[in-house]
Amino acid sequence: MNTIEPRNYNFSNVKYFSPMQLSEHYVLYTRYVDCINKVNKNLLSNSIYSICNPNYSDIRSAAKSKTYCLDAVKLHELYFENLTGNNTSISGSAASVINEVFGSYSNFLDKFECIALSMHGWVLFCYDRYSGDFYIYGQDSHDEGVMLFAEPLIVLDVYEHAYMIDYGINRKEYVEAFISNLDFGVVNKRLRNLNL
Repeated sequence: MNTIEPRNYNFSNVKYFSPMQLSEHYVLYTRYVDCINKVNKNLLSNSIYSICNPNYSDIRSAAKSKTYCLDAVKLHELYFENLTGNNTSISGSAASVINEVFGSYSNFLDKFECIALSMHGWVLFCYDRYSGDFYIYGQDSHDEGVMLFAEPLIVLDVYEHAYMIDYGINRKEYVEAFISNLDFGVVNKRLRNLNL
């Protein structure tokens, strides 16, 4: 298994987020990178497979940690990638898809925000390769509620660590700040990569 290195992100154009909020969130992400690298190393050891027990065993702990930490890395990278403060006006394929599926960008935002306010961990706008649908869904945890074959187009972290320094418990204001910084250049690139 390859060692994962933390990616770097440029937050210089991000508005309504303090450097401390962004920095602390990034540090948390690097800890998930450390976690998955440790888990992957442990999984290379044959001794971890000596006790196979669903109630308590090293392999159970490692297998659970792998999905939790690896999904955390992926989701944080997708989140930071679409949080740039650049290209913040909806345009291109993203505008076409959202208007076709939701009727308007405003209607999409109402639904996206509602799910964001209703989940513990994440809200995603995705394309589903299995059904061919575009939809918004929420995850309470990095590895809980994951939709297989879903291709993330917009990813928002709604865990408290993503906003507490700047917004306290005002998640609605945080979600609005995120939308103000959402990079539709990134969203459109993700759509192009689907090759629909």
